[in-house]
Amino acid sequence: MRILRPIITLLSAAVTLSTASIQVSAEQQTVLKIDGARFTLNGQPTFLLGISYYGGLGASQQMISRDLDDLQHHGFNWLRLWATWDSFGNDVSAVDAQGSPRLPYLEKLQWLVAECDRRGIVVDVTLTRGRVSGESGGSLPDMAAHQRAAESIIRALKSHRNWYLDLANERDVRDARFVSTDELKVLREQCRRLDPELPVTASFGGHDLSRDDVRAALNDSGLDFLAPHRPRHPKSPGQTAARTREVLTMLQELGRTVPVHHQETFCRG
Repeated sequence: MRILRPIITLLSAAVTLSTASIQVSAEQQTVLKIDGARFTLNGQPTFLLGISYYGGLGASQQMISRDLDDLQHHGFNWLRLWATWDSFGNDVSAVDAQGSPRLPYLEKLQWLVAECDRRGIVVDVTLTRGRVSGESGGSLPDMAAHQRAAESIIRALKSHRNWYLDLANERDVRDARFVSTDELKVLREQCRRLDPELPVTASFGGHDLSRDDVRAALNDSGLDFLAPHRPRHPKSPGQTAARTREVLTMLQELGRTVPVHHQETFCRG
């Protein structure tokens, strides 16, 4: 097996406790939807299993194609990609610090999503709020830039149905990443106006969800599914199934049925 580059870590993405999956032919457009507590691809319940490919827009098309070949060979059908990525001196963000399109990386994002569409692969496109040191990209410093970035990405990818938008990575962490529930509601409503069929979430960072977290995300902000990033400690992996069932129970008590999607793994080394 070739090493997947620039993959940061292999990642299992849990939708529910289901393990159904399908194969999509190369000629078939890949349509991601939500049906109750499950994601579906082309109408079939599908467990999303994939990788973190955060800075993937910095790779060549040839390298990305090789990585996608490897992904499919090993049974993966999903990848998580940042649209705002500036790390280790390399800024490959698809939008700039004002949220406007940033070439050539927005074009690379369009190509990558189209290639995944052809292959039957789902793409998580993630934005993040944060401080910026320059004018290029890497994060979105304020609400105006955040709104502009969401619009830039949605307009660029609107012809594809194999992706979803994580509006704000770890949006509840009380640092530069923080995006309030009220801001999320405004952003979610904007996305719905631009593309009513696009699945939208905003991920939580480093803790297990409370009932208030679940209610605010779904009822107040209007998100389509939950994306918790669980705590990172030695016992965490063994607790994930039980913690997921707890969240499903909270959803039942609130009268809601949505996927619980573990889009960022616990990892070491």
